[in-house]
Amino acid sequence: MNRIEKFTFYSFLALIVWLPIPLGSNRMWAWSIAEMWIAFQCLLLVIAYRGKLPFEMVTRYRILIGGLVLFQCWVFIQTLPLAWGILEAVSGKSAEIYNLVGAPEGFISLDSRMTRVSLFKGLAYTLFVLNAIFLINSSRRLKLVALAIVISATLQGFYGAIIVLLKIPESPVFGYTQSGVATGSFVYKNHLANYLMLSLCVGLGLIVSQLHVSESGSWFTRIRRLIEGLLSGKMLIRLCLVIMVIALVMTRSRMGNTAFFAATTIGGLIALLFYKDKPRALTVLIGSVIAIDTIVVGALFGLEKVKQRLAETSLAGESRDQVVIWSLDIIRDFPFTGTGMASFYTIFPMYSRADIGFYDHAHNDYVQFMVEAGIPATLLLGSIVLYSLWRTFNTIRSRHSKTMKGVALGCMMAIIGMLIHISVDFNLQPMANAATFILVLFLANATAVLPAVGSLPVKVTDSSKYTNKVKVSPDV
Repeated sequence: MNRIEKFTFYSFLALIVWLPIPLGSNRMWAWSIAEMWIAFQCLLLVIAYRGKLPFEMVTRYRILIGGLVLFQCWVFIQTLPLAWGILEAVSGKSAEIYNLVGAPEGFISLDSRMTRVSLFKGLAYTLFVLNAIFLINSSRRLKLVALAIVISATLQGFYGAIIVLLKIPESPVFGYTQSGVATGSFVYKNHLANYLMLSLCVGLGLIVSQLHVSESGSWFTRIRRLIEGLLSGKMLIRLCLVIMVIALVMTRSRMGNTAFFAATTIGGLIALLFYKDKPRALTVLIGSVIAIDTIVVGALFGLEKVKQRLAETSLAGESRDQVVIWSLDIIRDFPFTGTGMASFYTIFPMYSRADIGFYDHAHNDYVQFMVEAGIPATLLLGSIVLYSLWRTFNTIRSRHSKTMKGVALGCMMAIIGMLIHISVDFNLQPMANAATFILVLFLANATAVLPAVGSLPVKVTDSSKYTNKVKVSPDV
């Protein structure tokens, strides 16, 4: 194994853990660090493969990577200065606004500077997936990446819960005021809740991938398996899930908790109906997550307060629904081109009809993407997500590999949870959440195409030729 390539993979794992630490990578200095980190990994891969990357591996992910590339091309077009005739033909409303302020040139984007910033973030996401394609090339590495997500979220959950339980008034590092709800190293509680929800689903899939699929056997065999399970790494992952559930409840996030409960319920039912060679313990595991984690553990650490917030929620007391309604007018004026990525806070005050405070996001990522990118580009991204969701379903229904089916189930639940949660919040805006979700989409596709045994393309001669070095994997 090329040592540089191996170092790059462990750097990739470290990046997964790092992303949420600096305020969810939701500050320019923080996401700039991540962008440089990703670019450095690309450089290391070029060095490891001596400039001849095995691009045939990319074809197995052509829908995912192709969709991301096309979207970034569109964002790039939004930042280009256009002749007035072309701009009027493409986006008459944008031309009208630029003419109104006497601008010397016009763009599709109404905030071209911030759209360029968004473009660099989007390119980093695309390179992040490209790095994952070259690095995550075996079932063992697939499990290590899933484990890195679980470890990262466990650290976030433990840190967030401890801050609340010890009633520390300010966060130790950045000095943000703590209001009695878990935020971890994020600034916004719903972003932590979303990150925990994604990671919980991936962790649950990781446990499923380790369940026995053989016959139940005698009582002696069952007891032996029970003891083995209690002493195995599977139990450590289970404890990590408990910590994450505690922190998720302590965020007091209404939709974060609802999304997790709905995702595990829907994903669990799909697994029980379609899972190929279903383990006997699968029903017990899903039931325990819903019953023990959500109800028992949640009752001890504040689920009642989450229920109270849900009960007290009303449209009369919320202004976020007005933001969504008024944002529909923006979509009506810019249906095809959008106003430019990251331009919502610039354009929304023009459409606000009352003093409801400052909103830099729509609190609905479906609406915000249609506002900023336009309806066609939003549908492009949506098709990638739905395609990945479909691949997870095909994997759990048709593959024999325990690892692939288990991780695919976790990815399915994570995607379902994210689709629910972004309907009321802006969870795709922080880099930590967006990159983790994109990684989940990659894993969803990887479970469909990676072999059950380790198949690593490695360099074997100085003439830069490659071959498949196959090794037996414990995966079944």
